[in-house]
Amino acid sequence: MQIQAAHCPYCKNILFQNLKRHKVRGCLTCKRPLVIARSPFGRPRLYRIYSVLDVGMLLYALLTMALIAFFALTGHGVTGFVKGFSIALFIVGSVLSVDGVLALRTARDKTWGRQTRGMAARMLGAGKVAVGVLAFFMVFVGVSL
Repeated sequence: MQIQAAHCPYCKNILFQNLKRHKVRGCLTCKRPLVIARSPFGRPRLYRIYSVLDVGMLLYALLTMALIAFFALTGHGVTGFVKGFSIALFIVGSVLSVDGVLALRTARDKTWGRQTRGMAARMLGAGKVAVGVLAFFMVFVGVSL
């Protein structure tokens, strides 16, 4: 029986490190932070490898949907919604900034499921850093209202 190798969910390269010893670890090729977790469905000994950046964006999406539903059902003021949304926007700014800096360092980028390498990846990384800084600026504006 052959054991299948674990692959990075970001760059699809084989992971050569022991992921069970450390719950959070970076890929050796693309430097993206990875986390190993039990699969919520299926066999109890089945583990999945997730990108921490993808988990952050999923958390942002869930938080935004919950925020919109809360303010739609309760009818609170607009300033409360803006402050809550700006806190959720902090997650987006953090994820984009980290992903952009890693794209600048490693010349590897994955945006909307499309892998890019080389100078194009570095340009996309610079754009992500710029958008992340803009998101941080919007957080400060939203919180100061």
